[in-house]
Amino acid sequence: MLPPCPLGCGGEINSTLHLTPHIPHPLAKLLEDKPTIYITFERVGKRAPLRNGESDEGIWLRLRNNTRWAIILEMNDVPTEEYGDAVLFYEVLSDDKVVIDARCHVCSLSKLPSDHSLVFSLPREYLSKGLTLRIRFNYEWEANKNGSTSLEPQHFVEFSSSSLPDNAQQIGRGR
Repeated sequence: MLPPCPLGCGGEINSTLHLTPHIPHPLAKLLEDKPTIYITFERVGKRAPLRNGESDEGIWLRLRNNTRWAIILEMNDVPTEEYGDAVLFYEVLSDDKVVIDARCHVCSLSKLPSDHSLVFSLPREYLSKGLTLRIRFNYEWEANKNGSTSLEPQHFVEFSSSSLPDNAQQIGRGR
């Protein structure tokens, strides 16, 4: 028998390398009634487009870290505070297919500490009816001594247009 899960997750690896049933660690989540990482709606409004082809309508969302660990996100600084706390990189999905790829090409890896959140914005049309926003992240403890998480599984948090309040929903699909 191998030792218990190093993160105190409640599961053990047995000699045939099968995980025993997972029992969530009681301290992993800070608020038990919320997901570990999640996104909430803040508001809609006007904003200057960041890229060619974007409208001047935006949606502001808040990404929340409800774990006892920091998470690592791909982000850049915002040109002005009107865009939120950071520019996050993401994909927009339609029927589980990527229709907008706004992932990192040149960006910073930054930590969002435990029990913290940040506000970000994106063009309103990117969350038209039927679209889903997907943001990649890693847990701080997955980084190697150089800060890389490239050998680790990818984690995603998603926010569906169906989660928007009625007054923020927009008919039609993005690009």
